[in-house]
Amino acid sequence: MKLLRIISVALVAVFTLVTTNMSVSNAAGTYGISCKNDAYGMQLGNDYTAVAYVYNGQNDLGYVVNASRQYLIGGPNAAFQEAYVGNDCIYSGAGDTNGTAVVAGDVARIAVNAIVGAVTNRIDMAYAANNSGASATGLSFTSQSDGVAMSANRIIGGLSFWADYGTSNFENTQTFSNARIDSMKYDGDASSYSLGVDKTFGKALIGLVVSNLDADLKTTFNDGTYKQEIDTYGVYMAYRTSIIQIDLGMGTGDSSIDTTRRDLGSDGIISGKTTADLDYSNARIAANFTRGRFSIVPSASYRTVSMDIKGFIDDRQDDTAAVVTGGGATIFSTGNDTLTVTDDTIAARSVDSETMSIGLKISANLGKLVPYLDLSYDSEDTTRAAYKEEVGTDGDDKEKAGTNYSSSMKIGGGINFMLGSHLKGGIRAGSISGRDDWTEDYVAGSISLGF
Repeated sequence: MKLLRIISVALVAVFTLVTTNMSVSNAAGTYGISCKNDAYGMQLGNDYTAVAYVYNGQNDLGYVVNASRQYLIGGPNAAFQEAYVGNDCIYSGAGDTNGTAVVAGDVARIAVNAIVGAVTNRIDMAYAANNSGASATGLSFTSQSDGVAMSANRIIGGLSFWADYGTSNFENTQTFSNARIDSMKYDGDASSYSLGVDKTFGKALIGLVVSNLDADLKTTFNDGTYKQEIDTYGVYMAYRTSIIQIDLGMGTGDSSIDTTRRDLGSDGIISGKTTADLDYSNARIAANFTRGRFSIVPSASYRTVSMDIKGFIDDRQDDTAAVVTGGGATIFSTGNDTLTVTDDTIAARSVDSETMSIGLKISANLGKLVPYLDLSYDSEDTTRAAYKEEVGTDGDDKEKAGTNYSSSMKIGGGINFMLGSHLKGGIRAGSISGRDDWTEDYVAGSISLGF
């Protein structure tokens, strides 16, 4: 029985030791303090990032520095090549960057795709409702997936109300290995809805739309998150002849952004909140050529979005005595006690995304079913990621620059159907290829109700 108690105590001791060691090793910094600790942080200058002081002597005046125990980072004494806050703080660029500087351009692109996609889908369904069949294939953008559209046509002399909902999934596939090697790897999803009202005037259509988009991203590059909610309102108009269709739109709105990332010195959470203003516009022209049961619809479209993000404060958690190596008194001296940190100031930033698309749709009218193939080539100019500069130079040539998106190809297809004289719908699916370091797939569905 005594032996059993001894073994139990030993196991508990081993478990405690392992757990303690794991918690220490998980902390990126040498002493478990924030990269911006008020007493030892890298914001204090070169002495705190280039030299690791070791206090090992004491006289009548208190603790002093033994000059023979000062070692430069990168010097010959490998055992002492550490700054107070740890090398991750010193040698990290993207890993120490707020998410707005890396992903905001892509989120703006996703937002305009969803908003414009909902409107163009509505325009195509509105004109299709005036046709005798389900032959209209429509034009929509890839982030407008899982869409459900409903319209009540001609309620009051051509007045219509409609709603649209959609989701999309996406990922930047750059390799991420550790915080010291720059990367912009992240993944996320976005959901959106639009509510609109429009009225037909002969062959013309004029409408108003209110839209909302929620984006939720996991930012692997800085071990954090990025969440953004965008609300916009806009106007659109279209005109269609027997062959040519032209539509235009524009809108404005605002947004709230919440970010988190990891303090590379203490493993604490850095959190920030800000707002942004957004403006978008779009234009499209399409032609419909029909031969028997088959239709070919080539198109050209342009969309652009600009988002101005306001400056804000990234709030770092204060250090805690339980985490700091040596306890809460100080790292080295009880005469220099501090657990407070300096927050980061994030500057205002503007991002833009412009896309020109050349598309082609081929459909076959089989009566109440219309299958189609949907292809497009996109050329874009989206604001690239901007990383913090490293405080120290580690000589690592494996750093990855922000992805420079330039072009992509959409390959998709679907089927439209007619359930009755008033009820029409469709499903579609596809994927994006050729966009650097990027994957995106979508599935969509729509339904319209006309009176």
